[in-house]
Amino acid sequence: MSVAMYMTEDTAEHFEQSSSCNFMKFLGGVPLLERLIGHIYFTKYLSVGNRPGKLQITYSHLRVIELYQVSFEDMKEILVVLRLITNAPSLTELKISGSSHTSAATEATDLAFWAKECPKDCTFKHLKCVTMTDMSGVPHEMMLIKFVLATSPVLEEMSISPYVYVVDCRKNMLIELLKFRRASGQAKILFVQD
Repeated sequence: MSVAMYMTEDTAEHFEQSSSCNFMKFLGGVPLLERLIGHIYFTKYLSVGNRPGKLQITYSHLRVIELYQVSFEDMKEILVVLRLITNAPSLTELKISGSSHTSAATEATDLAFWAKECPKDCTFKHLKCVTMTDMSGVPHEMMLIKFVLATSPVLEEMSISPYVYVVDCRKNMLIELLKFRRASGQAKILFVQD
């Protein structure tokens, strides 16, 4: 399934004020999903009405997840990403691009979120390839990378491309990446600078 959502900022604001949970409405009825591609505003839409807690559905057939323009400044969008990947036990490939609106100067807020929301027993037993593009090095992007590296024992390659206009923090991103524990001894980290 490939979903492209185009809307104005006013429409997006209207969605944010809704109280019903779009995640369960939209993806709750497709448990046999094998590939999910979510373009602009997709994670924003799914985050509306989303509440913390365990997701009640498992996407056992979902092998590929591609999410574009994820805002790592929005805790609800991060929760959508986390719920999708942790409820896809057959996941083999993950692609995520950050939002160009994310500022590299963003301060770390609520990093305790990761200890609270990440399942303690999570292991991505089939995840082999991860591609992350337009990364700004903000704390929540780095925490997601850290989580995936630490829970992916068969990971072969993680490719990370910084956002083209983020120049000053690239070195810090690379230094931080080297500190992260890897569950896979075979995992290569490619830091792509164009």
